[in-house]
Amino acid sequence: MRTRMMGRLLGSLLAAGLVMGTAGVGHAATAVSGTAAAASAETSATAAKAAAYPRVYLNTVVNQWTHWTPDYYDSTHAGWLYAGSNYFYCIKEGVYYSDNGRRSRYWLLTDDDSGNRNVYVSEVYLDQWGWDNVYSLLDYC
Repeated sequence: MRTRMMGRLLGSLLAAGLVMGTAGVGHAATAVSGTAAAASAETSATAAKAAAYPRVYLNTVVNQWTHWTPDYYDSTHAGWLYAGSNYFYCIKEGVYYSDNGRRSRYWLLTDDDSGNRNVYVSEVYLDQWGWDNVYSLLDYC
């Protein structure tokens, strides 16, 4: 319990740039072109959020692409998450996605099997138990 509280506190401090070594990151990112700056800022915030949440294991039923942002666009493709037992940090609202007989706008934050950290996958590929219980198991990012 104390570890989880410390993790959330540290994640909040990282997100606010209050831990040594992170202050000024937002200012450096603004010098980059608009899209890159937004992606950099979101990645930093996402990393801090992931550190603040415990890992929750759920089963996925297919191998699927992971994305840097909560959407299905080819331009945000990061890597792969293989079917089976996988851990997730939190859930975030994003672009609607339909497949596997389901439709949802919620995306799960995880680390993929390609070595990418803090990437998103759609919740539509969870097994039936995960699909039924994901909102009670994961916090919102």
